[in-house]
Amino acid sequence: MDPELFGELLAIVSAVFWAVGASVYKKGLESTDVWSGNLMRTGFTSLGFITFMLLKGSLFQSISALNSTLFFWLFVSGFFAFFLGDILYLASLNEVGVARAVPVSSTYPLFVAFWAFLIYREEVSLLLILGTVVILIAIKLISEEEGGEFGKSKKGLAFALSAAICWSISITILEYLTNFLPSEAVAGFRFVIAFLLVSAVVARRGFNYSRSAAFWIGFGGMVVLVTSNYTFVEAIRMIGSAKVAPVSSSYPVISAFFAAVFLREKLTVKIILGTILSVVGVLIVVMS
Repeated sequence: MDPELFGELLAIVSAVFWAVGASVYKKGLESTDVWSGNLMRTGFTSLGFITFMLLKGSLFQSISALNSTLFFWLFVSGFFAFFLGDILYLASLNEVGVARAVPVSSTYPLFVAFWAFLIYREEVSLLLILGTVVILIAIKLISEEEGGEFGKSKKGLAFALSAAICWSISITILEYLTNFLPSEAVAGFRFVIAFLLVSAVVARRGFNYSRSAAFWIGFGGMVVLVTSNYTFVEAIRMIGSAKVAPVSSSYPVISAFFAAVFLREKLTVKIILGTILSVVGVLIVVMS
């Protein structure tokens, strides 16, 4: 198969599993808190990636390839992706549900573009400005309750937007890491780092365990995250983030479908329109 086509197929797989993941996490959070949920999620996923690397024969080679520079960037990427970013994302799911949280959190390419401007002084194009305006309109639509009130959505959507910023920081580091480590090691080591960080917090806060949460957000999260993160990082390694981002940014539409079917979340006209505008805005930003 053509490598570019295969990379695009991997990006599609990651988008579908990310979409499924939002509903899986929401289900798991019904019986635990976000910190305990993220502990189960990162713990199971770390174990899944370690098993995957052992089966593939890349674990010990990847460990021996680590140096202080790579470890530092793995730590920074893991902290912003799966510790801080995902805690904010899970809190957002808890506050406003899948249909509202996912489209707002998926605006991370806008912030990736911002970092590119800030760090590399890339030109701000008309398309970037247009995409930003479309995304802002989308967030405004999604944030409004049925009666037109901003209401309790404000806190949850602030969490979702903050998660997008954190993920954007992490993503800017991924292409550098894949130059030195295989995709499963980049994804897996970051989850191990996140698991250790979350463990330290949960040790102080207390662990809220339930069998339902362990099944949904633990085991279910492991299947979703190992598949989605490996295929996402591997797609970036094969065809670059610029080509992967437009494909993976389609997952909010798929998430809205799963939320409506499996979680019985009500999709208002404003949420549907806001979700579509969010995807369109992200695509415009990526094209810029």
